[in-house]
Amino acid sequence: MSESPLVRFYRELKQRKVIRVAIAYVIVAWVVVEVASVMFPGMLLPDWSVRLVIGMAILGFPVALVLAWAVDLTPEGPKLETGTPQPDVPSSPPVESAKSGFDSVAVLPFLNLSNDPENEYFSEGMSEEILNLLCRLPQLTVASRTSSFSFKGKDVDISTVAQKLGVDVILEGSVRRSGDRVRITAQLIDGHADRHLWSKTYDRELKDVFAVQDEIARSIVTALELSLSPAQEKSMQKRGETPDMDAYDFYLRGRYYVERGEFTHGLAMYEKAIELDQDYALAWAGAADAHSWATHWVQDTPAHREGADECSRKALILAPELAEAHASRCLALQVIGQYAEAEREAAAAIALDPQLFEAHYYLGRALFSQGKFDGAIDSFTRAAHIRPDDVSASTLLTTSYKSAGRETEALESVRSGIKVVERHLSLHPDDALALSRAANDQVYLGDLEKGVAWAEKAYAINPRVCAYNVACAFSITGHTERALDVLEEHVRTGAVLLDWLEHDSDMDPLREEPRFKAVVAELRDRKASS
Repeated sequence: MSESPLVRFYRELKQRKVIRVAIAYVIVAWVVVEVASVMFPGMLLPDWSVRLVIGMAILGFPVALVLAWAVDLTPEGPKLETGTPQPDVPSSPPVESAKSGFDSVAVLPFLNLSNDPENEYFSEGMSEEILNLLCRLPQLTVASRTSSFSFKGKDVDISTVAQKLGVDVILEGSVRRSGDRVRITAQLIDGHADRHLWSKTYDRELKDVFAVQDEIARSIVTALELSLSPAQEKSMQKRGETPDMDAYDFYLRGRYYVERGEFTHGLAMYEKAIELDQDYALAWAGAADAHSWATHWVQDTPAHREGADECSRKALILAPELAEAHASRCLALQVIGQYAEAEREAAAAIALDPQLFEAHYYLGRALFSQGKFDGAIDSFTRAAHIRPDDVSASTLLTTSYKSAGRETEALESVRSGIKVVERHLSLHPDDALALSRAANDQVYLGDLEKGVAWAEKAYAINPRVCAYNVACAFSITGHTERALDVLEEHVRTGAVLLDWLEHDSDMDPLREEPRFKAVVAELRDRKASS
């Protein structure tokens, strides 16, 4: 949802430090007037001299505000703030040397300072591109997009954000787009001491946006004094991109919508990107993912399965060295039931980019769907290590331990996993999927009443995305009829995967029920006829 003009104006005031200047001016002016009131009579100055000081202070106030608006005070010194393109500001050295031990970062969504509020997807896309580059470094823990973007539009100080996300440093910035020009400001801040480590402003043509993303990521590496191996240097290079900025624009729109669960709209944006650049591998991979996830959350149709297969094949043909293409192919192959090949594609993605969360996560899902629980445990553990705040990886790790019969480890996993979920819910209290997963965790910890209550709450918020997990919660708490009601309703939407259902231990209490057997039979018939 776009911010109101009033909120955007307030953010612009903060960005240009107008509010800070106003407060400082009032304090200094008050001190000067007080000093004049006390000292001038003793110096035998005329009475009007104090009134002159007061008048000058009042007249100077609007002048100070205008200057604060027009001049950008950067670590490099004052800089005129205009809407016209300017040369890049030279990169500033760290204000203070980064302390040893900085190993975690959060990338906040960059502010959209463009005149068009619809450019929100572009400013968010810039942030996410930088976040994804940083995720490729194993020595750096990066807060997930879901966690860091939860602070979008909230007036929270940096130290609070760092504490809530559990990171050392914060990257924030802004994007102002006008025609074929873009102005990007980025600053890296010590989340503990609230001090700047690095900042820079870029005025570039839109076609140079990829180079800016790369430079910002590398500047962060330098500021944090991280040493990169040749392989890590190579992994930081962006691949699968497009020279067509309109295609890139639609790609960002597609990702923006898919991440919000709007798969149909997101798929349409990816298709527009592909129309403009038939060789855009990342757009093909994005379209494949949109088709694949639609089979999980919307409806498992032949059109989506075929789309996932065809788009993922095309992405691989165009960019065989692109880890994201192999990961998308892995997910698509699961949709069409080719698990052995899915495992091989995940392994290829991991070989190309060992830090790619999706590769490990998708591999875990492929292994679980085949009942290979020990392998799924290893994959979900690696995925959770890359994104410690990811709810899906932590909860599916617990599910894998339970299905493998490793009860002691499952209990340890659920105790650590519930902390991840509760932290996530503190940032996203209406996330139905996370609530439903937390419901199962609460049940496993013995709090059946809370687990059932959370399951009902999740189902009331958004039954489409959480019905399966809610059915699991009702199943393991003995609410058999309620579990079957929810499961049957979910099957009618066409978004239940047979292979997962057959291997999920949470469904064991239902397996001898005639209604459950009927559900399994229906899904088998669908699979055979597809």
